[in-house]
Amino acid sequence: MTMVSMLMELRQTFPNLCIEHTFPVRGHSYLPADRVFGRIEQKLRTIDTILLPQEYHALLQQFGNVYVYGTDWKAFDYKSATKECVKAQRSFKISEARMLDLSTNKVGMKVAYNGEYCFHSAPKRGKRWADLKPAILASQTTVKEAKKKDVVALLKAIGVSEAVSAFYSAALSDVNENAHQSDEDPE
Repeated sequence: MTMVSMLMELRQTFPNLCIEHTFPVRGHSYLPADRVFGRIEQKLRTIDTILLPQEYHALLQQFGNVYVYGTDWKAFDYKSATKECVKAQRSFKISEARMLDLSTNKVGMKVAYNGEYCFHSAPKRGKRWADLKPAILASQTTVKEAKKKDVVALLKAIGVSEAVSAFYSAALSDVNENAHQSDEDPE
């Protein structure tokens, strides 16, 4: 339902937009994006070391447009916003859906590609899709303390430049407290 909430908020921004989402059948894909991923993977194999995100950006720009997180776009917390606005107990199973129709304020669902849509109301009583206001996700790292120590030791061993060292110290400066507590053994 998190994805449905995100698409419904997009529809609030563009009221005349009709969204029909199709869940593909499992199997091999011949989509152009898959071919591009294969070409990127081949190029990555020829590169020995990549230390900075900018090096990835330069590589990826050879194959398409690159939008950098934090600069060109931000992530929103649709999961928490969905819990506040959307019913937990629904009259339908979203996992059984093959197609979704989000052209009205109700969620249209098909369990077969050639069937008819069955429309359901998903927001809680007294709530509307317009009430969905996700907050911007805070930037945080999920690196555990042990991994941070390993990365710092590796950077010292290979003797990296000031720019690389500055990037990793900034990226690892706020190690998530919850990420490393689960791996610690109480002695």
